This record gives sequence, C-alpha cells and structure tokens, in this order.
Amino acid sequence: MLTRLSRRWAERAERHLTRATSQGVNALVRAVPTDATILEIGAGYNPRFIKGGAYRHIYHLDHADAAALRAKYITDPHAGQLVNQIQEVDFVFRGEPIETLVPPELRFDVIYSAHCLEHQVDLIGHLQSLEKLLAPGGRVIEIVPDLRRCFDLLRYPSVTADVIVAHRRCAPVHQGKQVFDAAANEVDFNLGRRPTDIELDGMRFTRSLHDAYQAMQDAEQPGSAYTDRHAWTFIPESLRLMLVELRLLGLTTMRASSVSATYENQFCVVLQAAPGTLSTLAIAELEAERLALAKQLRIRG
Repeated sequence: MLTRLSRRWAERAERHLTRATSQGVNALVRAVPTDATILEIGAGYNPRFIKGGAYRHIYHLDHADAAALRAKYITDPHAGQLVNQIQEVDFVFRGEPIETLVPPELRFDVIYSAHCLEHQVDLIGHLQSLEKLLAPGGRVIEIVPDLRRCFDLLRYPSVTADVIVAHRRCAPVHQGKQVFDAAANEVDFNLGRRPTDIELDGMRFTRSLHDAYQAMQDAEQPGSAYTDRHAWTFIPESLRLMLVELRLLGLTTMRASSVSATYENQFCVVLQAAPGTLSTLAIAELEAERLALAKQLRIRG
C-alpha cells in the first residue's frame, strides 16, 4: 500500500516532474506501486489505469456508466474508435459530493484525473472531497490544461475570489460569469502546443458575443440544465497561487507537493493533504509563497 511507501514513492516519483515532458509524467505514474488502491476520475475513452492489468485495485468514477459512455462516444469521429478502452464505472457522479458515492471503508492511495479539474462546478468542494477520499500518505495526480496552449488562450487565469463565489452558491451548474467567459473567449485553435505568431493570425472566436451572453442568461435561469464548460483556466503559477490562498483561508488542506512546467498543452500537479492547524511559521511561509507567486503572475501579465 502507498501508506507504507508514500515517502519513497514521493521522493523517487515526483522527481520526474522536474522534466517538463510527457515522459516525466509517465514515469511518475509508472512509479505508483502496483498494490496501491487507485481511483481514476473522468477517464472516459482514454483511461490511464486499466482494470485487470498490472494494478490490482483500480476504481473508476465518471459522469455516466460504461454503457452510456460507449453510446455517447461511438459516433464521435475523434473518439469512436476508442470506445473499447472505456472501463467499467464503479461510481457514477451526478453532482453530489464524491465521498458520498464511495463506501467509507474504501480510501485511495492515488487519485488520478486528467483534464477534469477545470470542469468542476464547485472547485473547492471537489478538493474537499478528494481530501476525504485519500488514505494517509496518499496523493492526487492532476493533469491540467495550460490555458495558453488550448482554445482558452485568450482567457485569463481564474482567481481565488471566483472559486469562493462558486463554492458559496452551492449550485449544480456553472455560474453565468464562467459560462460567459468560456463561450465569449473560446477560439477555434487547439494545437496542443504554444502557437506561433503566424498561426495566431488565422485564429477566430468560435461563438458570437451575443451567443455567449445568451448562454450566460440561460445558465442563470432557475432549474437550468448543466452545460459542460472549462469553468476554470490555469497556468502552473496561477493554480499554485490559488491552492496557497485556499489553504491560508482554511478552505482546503491540499498542498501542491510538485508542479511541473507546461509540456504539450498541459501540466501536472501532485497534491497531498496536510491536515492540522497551520503554525505561525507555516502561515508566514505560505504568505511569502503567495506574494512571490502573485509577483510572478503580475510580471508575466
């Protein structure tokens, strides 16, 4: 179990993230002990962990069961040929706190998720659920799109104030502000790498401003249906800053033990829970880190 091997795994595996490449992240995942209990969230048709393979204790959580996922993607020209990779789903998520779906005796050494964090309606609530699902010494491995290298590249990094507002709303769908920002600023550009200036010349918005405004109004109607969006946008420094601020506010115990630089169109962050009251020294260190990260973002902006 990772609870026995957590320090050795962390020292050996997280070192790979100093290499900002897919090989570094692949090495990080391969270093997970084969007897670890693993939860993969939102694997869809592209799972990282396969049931019946080298890892013996794997669970999957998704927004629908396997049959519904296959039916959803079978006609997708980009994913139809991959539906045979869809894993049996152990926990179907309908918007409730994830920990309510999992038996209380089941806790995870590793929680893995790729390109899901940015879709969460309540990001703080999601982090709080992950805290409750981790076994002692466990880690969360998140693969997160870098906004500068996907269709969000004209957007700005999400800020802590916005995720706090969403958390306090306790709503089942994205708030209008996030819907408008995602729809109004999405571009027809998703190369999976940093575009050149020449490539940017041909870029266009995918929706009109009026369509985005209508989507915002629709989202704010009582009983509105959930519409999937990139509600949150990040670069490595902005996500680190948000996690520091949420920890200082006592809204999560999660800390980023490792954050990679951007590779391809994404970066990797390894999270672990650090329960307990923050000491005076810990608060001072977090405040210093907060200021340093805020300065980095200001200079880059």
